[in-house]
Amino acid sequence: MTRKIYFNGNIITVDKKESIAQAILVEDKLIKAVGTNEEILNLADDSTEKIDLEGKTMLPGFIDPHGHIVAIAQTLMIVMLGDITSKEELLDRLKKELKENPVEEGKWLIGFGYDNTKFEDGLHPTKFDLDTVSTEVPITVSHASGHLACVNSKALELYGYAGEDYVVPEGGVVRTVSPDSKEANGVLEENAILDSEKKKVVPSPGFEDVLNAIVKAQKLYASLGVTTTQDASVEEANHYNHMLGACAQNNMLFIDIVGLATQPSTKNLMKDEGTPKREYFNHYKLGGAKTWLDGSPQGFTAWLSKPYHVVPEGQPADYCGYPTQSDEVVTQYFVDCINMNLQVHVHVNGDEACEQFLRCYEKAVEITGHGRELRPVMVHCQALRYDQLDRVKALGVVPTFFNDHVRFWGDLHHDQVFGPERAQNISPIGWALEKGITFTLHQDPPVKMPNQILAIHNAVNRKTESGRVLGEHQRIPVMEAIKAVTINGAYQYFEEDKKGSIEAGKLADLVIIDKNPLTVDPQDIENIKVVETIKEGNTIFKA
Repeated sequence: MTRKIYFNGNIITVDKKESIAQAILVEDKLIKAVGTNEEILNLADDSTEKIDLEGKTMLPGFIDPHGHIVAIAQTLMIVMLGDITSKEELLDRLKKELKENPVEEGKWLIGFGYDNTKFEDGLHPTKFDLDTVSTEVPITVSHASGHLACVNSKALELYGYAGEDYVVPEGGVVRTVSPDSKEANGVLEENAILDSEKKKVVPSPGFEDVLNAIVKAQKLYASLGVTTTQDASVEEANHYNHMLGACAQNNMLFIDIVGLATQPSTKNLMKDEGTPKREYFNHYKLGGAKTWLDGSPQGFTAWLSKPYHVVPEGQPADYCGYPTQSDEVVTQYFVDCINMNLQVHVHVNGDEACEQFLRCYEKAVEITGHGRELRPVMVHCQALRYDQLDRVKALGVVPTFFNDHVRFWGDLHHDQVFGPERAQNISPIGWALEKGITFTLHQDPPVKMPNQILAIHNAVNRKTESGRVLGEHQRIPVMEAIKAVTINGAYQYFEEDKKGSIEAGKLADLVIIDKNPLTVDPQDIENIKVVETIKEGNTIFKA
């Protein structure tokens, strides 16, 4: 039996009383006692290890309520483009990668994370640009949102979009060289790349390579204090369930991973007990279902009720983005999930997509007679409106907000996507708090890294990259932001009895940080560093 006492700290317990303790006793995987230094040190025996926190702060381990850890693992094997600021820089990095690491026959050169809004002209790369890197090696470069990709001529050929006689999957768009031409320009949207059959076109890396990359990805998460995370893209076509299951089988997982079975695979992958009863096997479980109803606001594909503030070139003046599915299909999927007792996680960015979710889930509850108890999750919720929140609460919905949009794309949303007025209310966490709705915060990794300290900072400050405060009335107190990345995340996963707060009987999932977010200047929260991350009593990261 392993016994440890952590003492002399600022322990933010996140219990119902929002207690601050000085010390805790951890025995094997569990927290056994919480209290003052004197109370807890009196419980020590000869076998107890005593660890002086030296005034540092301890929190419950951070919970990532929406993300894609396998995609993070894959990004560790591809060309990362999140920091580039011009098309020329993007092409130079791809050329350098191709020169230093030649692509084997049958493989692709893959890049991820570019943001065209950082480019001077704001335009996406096209096949003409990527053909300057290579016309022989297929190249695909994914946008930071994950909802668009740019490919070269060779890749278009392999996708089946060469020439002018091709079929685009429903819910997808293949951009063309001009409005009156059908020749693809290399920019592909939504189901043009995300369709299950199209995903098979790009070859996956070797199985063992992926498993080792998943280990590296966990180390990245642990370094940011995350002890529970997610992969929201598990489907039969990509074999993610097999990969994560193999990691579990081989004892390669050291943080908890919740898989979500996507719409095409939900029925086949999730045949046994519903979401609330599902248990981890060696840190992995399939925990729910996943679908998506629109695209991304920064990609101008989110489905809005009113037109974009600056309509993208080539679109009509009333362009509002578009849905990916009909009400009939969405409602039937919700009915199926409720009948299987499955929590459903639904990608909704625009307010019209949020409306479709509410309309269809309400109908599914009417048909099945239940479903509210399954805590359905609305994912991203960029444009969720105030008038929709009472229905969110009535349905038992847990919104998980990608609130870091305020930081990274807030200026774009203010100037082009939503306009000055609507942009004040993106990621409306202040309204959700006002309504008493339990909500969580995420970064949608690999769109952004799973940095929940930054999530707390952005929830409290709501500042864009230019320093503009976007939606001062949507700011929330530090303690509420901490809850959103700890106990609320546990609630979303039906694990609030085991995780999310530092209380006796719960798992010893803990993070030690160098400063107290409750007492530092709110502007400095983002500079707080993770010192140590502990999962079930074992240190999995130490700075």
